[in-house]
Amino acid sequence: MIGTRRRLKVSFSLVLGLFLIIVFLLLGLFGSALAPYDPLQRFTDQIKVGETIYFPSIRPVPPLTLEQFPLGTDNAGRDILSRFLWGVRPTLITSFLVVGVRLLIGLPLGILTGWFRDSWLVRGINGVTNFLLTLPILIVAMGLIALSEERPLSIFILVLGGIGWTEIASFYRTNTQLLKKQGFIESSIALGASPFSILRWHILPQFWSTLPTIISFELSSTLLLMAELGFLGIFVGNGAIVYGADPDSAGVIAQGVTAGMPELGQMLSDFSNKIIRAPWEMAIVAFAIFLLVLAFNLLGEELRKVQQV
Repeated sequence: MIGTRRRLKVSFSLVLGLFLIIVFLLLGLFGSALAPYDPLQRFTDQIKVGETIYFPSIRPVPPLTLEQFPLGTDNAGRDILSRFLWGVRPTLITSFLVVGVRLLIGLPLGILTGWFRDSWLVRGINGVTNFLLTLPILIVAMGLIALSEERPLSIFILVLGGIGWTEIASFYRTNTQLLKKQGFIESSIALGASPFSILRWHILPQFWSTLPTIISFELSSTLLLMAELGFLGIFVGNGAIVYGADPDSAGVIAQGVTAGMPELGQMLSDFSNKIIRAPWEMAIVAFAIFLLVLAFNLLGEELRKVQQV
């Protein structure tokens, strides 16, 4: 039975996943307080170390080159460590809110469509669900978010949550159909219990134990999707071109595209410029996102194994 309680065995994958998740949650909570600089501060003054002179706003500083910039500076002369520490929180908040919206839509629709199979409304919902399952979510998200000029956080939550609930609904629809055939459900029906009473007291409680697994996998997919959107230049807030002094003339040159406050997906944007001037920023952020996705996948996989025992 889905709702049966089982023991979660301690394994290396589980410990690693939980450890990484806790680390990033702590960074999300306290990262801004740990940041050595303002994430928007551009360092335009020259810095001399021995015989070498650095101009962070003109030529980015690589990691481990200067003690004050352990992760280096980006292509606009800002401290990457500070931007990373500030960027973890909005990324996690967005991911959790998106997954919350997906659950609020997918869970009740999945249960209702799994129980009331012959209604025309249910057939319509199933048609919409199956149609959305065939769409490439990345392309659809790009198109819908691009319609908004401001690109506030609410747009990302509504779009990524509004088109990503279908797999959750499909999962709970299938499991509701299976539970409906169980003896204790048939007994409740025979005793005259109403459908909504059965759904509330017998079906829904069977799914509580599956929620941590679903949430873990959904967080993983949401983080990956946000990283892909950021890489393609679609991130929270309007993009702005950053200009700096041209080392070869008295004028200025464009040094990249940025947003107001950092977010991990946004830090992956402007690939063509950063890969030449400051490739370490993208490598650092991509590795951090990889660890986050890995952590939630490891946790979700361990929880899934428990469900299958």
